[in-house]
Amino acid sequence: MMTEPPKPKEGDEICPMCRRPKSKHSPEELLTCSRKMVEFKKNTTGGAGIE
Repeated sequence: MMTEPPKPKEGDEICPMCRRPKSKHSPEELLTCSRKMVEFKKNTTGGAGIE
């Protein structure tokens, strides 16, 4: 049975790339996730070896 993830504190955004609260990211993690998001938006086809 799946349980819901804990609800974030009020105003705490969840990162769409890694599903962690953005407030828990280090500066390096923020940079990595934002780069992944930009790359994902440019190329939305494929992924995980699927063409």
